[in-house]
Amino acid sequence: MIAAITDSRLCGGRFAEQMGRIARARPDLIILREKWLSPEEYRALASEALETCRAAGAELCANSFSDVAAGLGIRRIQLSVGDLRRLGRGGFDQVIASVHSAGEAREAEDLGADALVFGNVFETACKPGAPARGLAALGEVCGAAGAPVLAVGGIDEGNMRLAMAAGAAGVCMRGRFMEAEDPAGIVRAYREMRASL
Repeated sequence: MIAAITDSRLCGGRFAEQMGRIARARPDLIILREKWLSPEEYRALASEALETCRAAGAELCANSFSDVAAGLGIRRIQLSVGDLRRLGRGGFDQVIASVHSAGEAREAEDLGADALVFGNVFETACKPGAPARGLAALGEVCGAAGAPVLAVGGIDEGNMRLAMAAGAAGVCMRGRFMEAEDPAGIVRAYREMRASL
């Protein structure tokens, strides 16, 4: 699985245009992150993103704003382990939990998570100053989890094969998708890499 994670701050005023490019590239999932927005701002952006994704046949996943997602009919949600502990599955078709250790991975599965996102695997501009957790930690989480684990944090076309070799079932990319002129090329590179494994 390859997932695009949004960050409208990286696009200036071109977010709608970039969202359209990404949706047409058809990654397996587009996660609308945008945690810094108010619920009202997130609802407006999610409504537009959902329309864009539906038109392109792409899958949209909300992040954190579970009430907004439920209200808009978005059936996939990414939650922290803390939010999953507090809210439960909430009737979503797919729940993806963000985890940072093997212990959190096991807890998230016990709480009903269908998939896990582990990071940051490499150094990333998303979390400046945060040390990379590394491939060994990714491998430990993948070994402890029964659910598929997606690697996030500093992932690009040059290192995604390393994440897969460590046991990841897929990768998530933020900056690469948000800044790419050709998001379809990223998706194509991932799928060609998967086919060669």
